[in-house]
Amino acid sequence: MSEVCESLIDDYLSGSLLEAELEEGLNSIFSTTASSHTNAQSYIQKLFTTDKIDREQYTKLANLISRVNIQSTINSNIDCDISYFGEDKTLHLTDSDDFQDDSSSDKTVIVRVDGRKTEKEHTGDTSGTLSPEIVEKPHRTKRSENLGPGATLKERFVLLEKLGQGGMGVVFKAKDLLKVEAQDKDPYVAIKVLTDAFKKYSGSFIALQREASKAQRLAHPNIATVYDFDRDANTVFMTMEYLQGKPLNQLIKEIGKKPLKVDHALYIIDELCSGLAYAHEKQLIHSDFKPGNCFLLNDGHVKLLDFGIARASTQGDEERDTTMFDPAKLCAVTPAYATPEMFAGMNPDPRDDIYGLACVAYQLLAGGKHPYNKVASPKIKELGIKPKPIKGLNRRQQKTLVKALTVNRDDRIDSVEKFADGMRSKKSHTKQILLGALFIVVIAAGIGYKPTLAFLDEQELYDKIQLIKQGDKALLIETIWSLEQLESEQQKIISVGLRREIITYYRDRIRSVFRPKEGLYDYPQALSLLDQAKKHYPDSVALSTIEDQIKDQRDRLMSSLSSLYDRYVKANKLIKSDSGEDLTTVIRLIKRVDPKHYLLKDKNLANLYLAEAEKLISRRRYEDASTYIITGLKLFPDDTRLQSLNKQINAQFTN
Repeated sequence: MSEVCESLIDDYLSGSLLEAELEEGLNSIFSTTASSHTNAQSYIQKLFTTDKIDREQYTKLANLISRVNIQSTINSNIDCDISYFGEDKTLHLTDSDDFQDDSSSDKTVIVRVDGRKTEKEHTGDTSGTLSPEIVEKPHRTKRSENLGPGATLKERFVLLEKLGQGGMGVVFKAKDLLKVEAQDKDPYVAIKVLTDAFKKYSGSFIALQREASKAQRLAHPNIATVYDFDRDANTVFMTMEYLQGKPLNQLIKEIGKKPLKVDHALYIIDELCSGLAYAHEKQLIHSDFKPGNCFLLNDGHVKLLDFGIARASTQGDEERDTTMFDPAKLCAVTPAYATPEMFAGMNPDPRDDIYGLACVAYQLLAGGKHPYNKVASPKIKELGIKPKPIKGLNRRQQKTLVKALTVNRDDRIDSVEKFADGMRSKKSHTKQILLGALFIVVIAAGIGYKPTLAFLDEQELYDKIQLIKQGDKALLIETIWSLEQLESEQQKIISVGLRREIITYYRDRIRSVFRPKEGLYDYPQALSLLDQAKKHYPDSVALSTIEDQIKDQRDRLMSSLSSLYDRYVKANKLIKSDSGEDLTTVIRLIKRVDPKHYLLKDKNLANLYLAEAEKLISRRRYEDASTYIITGLKLFPDDTRLQSLNKQINAQFTN
């Protein structure tokens, strides 16, 4: 059928076939033939790269093919009711038997880009499918069967209880025995174990590895931290931070009976925006944004979870990934939160996440109600559903929310930052966010909130925070310097309201003093700045990540410097050279990175300078000998032998 597709496209380009006729022909092929959509897209890509069609023609054809595939996908699953879903759960659209009888769930659906169904039984999130030519390594000794509480992985992680399960894996709370041995007060981690059912899918091992790899790139306080990816016999797993709180799908159920105040909902939405905007900044699109992938911590903050099917927004950044493993071949979506383009398997776009974000935001603001009653986006226009206005939002916020919920991608808000800004009330945003944050924090702590500040003092703080958020860096620095002099309630308002700005300030300051690749080596100053930041935010994941990063950079740098030290000592490169390839340069760097390093106290080095100087003196090369002595004294100013020899040299020169 690929030849038929190509023939139809050629006829259309030659003018012998109308657009409507091409659309009708492609629809017929897509509905009956596996991989035809992929073949059509590949063919027009080939035409474009060989300059047989221009960019305008390529774009027009690509949109037409995707549009036809959307309709084909819906028609291919007409017997499967994907319109209405209740909860946040994972499912495959291709596994129609699995979800026909479970219409109470918001399921993550797997839509093959060819619009066809697969007969493999599976429910769950997935990163996609491995290319046919790649063969997964055979599994070793089986141990994943009946894996549960009480089991131990890698003789290190003891599984304590099952926290949840998706199609990709089962998540357990576990105790890290290394942390226990180190007397860590918090030895718990979360472990996602790849399910046996998901292993049936080609590339399942790579799917979990990619989730870990992608998540490790995202160091942000509003994104769950992934520590590592590992394997124990047949059990493949990754370790993550253990979160205490509740997923937003649970919160949304609860607020159906007791709605959130607008201020509190806006605070949660702002945190979601912060994490998602950071992921987009790193060129990563979540691709399955839904309430179940957002987690409200007991301290009031929110984290994004499960980047298992996240995809790069630009092919260039992921070229190596897509060669071996292409999630576009099998795209996971949750119908109630997915765009028509996601159903069609089109290239990922930040606006796909924005649609899901807007749906979640609407539910938080509307007492749990979904803006489209959980109708899948391809059917929204057909049914003529429109989101109802939400009480408590101003006109600007209403307009922003509606624009983000637009089914047509081209009409949707194109960045998370714009959505976040539009959802903020210009006059009272800062106060709303701060009060929302404080409300959640004090409720989590089990205490009542009794303002002790005068209203005027509060308002001055809010005004100051607003100015800082608008970009007043001088005021930010002044505020940070004076933070410890403020009363506890004032400190709380500042630290909550400016958390992102203060952490970013310290991150930038640390980078300005310690970045070895750019010639910045002041590690002690970096640690000092980090300690200052952690006084304000001891629980900050972002700061912990920065600490790990600079320690890793420091260790790698010191390893390199130690090797150079040994090499230059053996080569007798003890004094400064024009090329800089000498021991003095290495020692100077070691001193900047670690002033107490053991190599700086190496008495054998003093002996080398002394021996070299004495050898040169015996040859009457007094100036050269003086260079070695002076260099040695700079490193070992208290060495009496070098001091004595220096006096002899000086006396020789005076004579």
